[in-house]
Amino acid sequence: MSPSHYYIYYPVRIGMEADLARELYNLQAEILAFTGVGGRFLRKADDPWTWMEIYENVIDPPAFDAVLEGAVVRHGLERFLEAGGHRHTERFVPFVPCV
Repeated sequence: MSPSHYYIYYPVRIGMEADLARELYNLQAEILAFTGVGGRFLRKADDPWTWMEIYENVIDPPAFDAVLEGAVVRHGLERFLEAGGHRHTERFVPFVPCV
């Protein structure tokens, strides 16, 4: 089975950036401890209120999803979202050409 790569983006409430960054460091440390998958986060270059979390080389997506969902709730990430915004999760796998 090919590893999955997660890209999760969302709109951040203006003025919450520093608090969100602290919470994401804690959330990603928790995810690493439970799954062995390290994460990182970025801000969009031309829109600093759109953020993205990246988790690469996830071997067991169902288990990872459960840990991620629990961590998002425990760390209260919803409070950092712009009103009406939500987290968008995209999952990619490597392209393997047919030979």
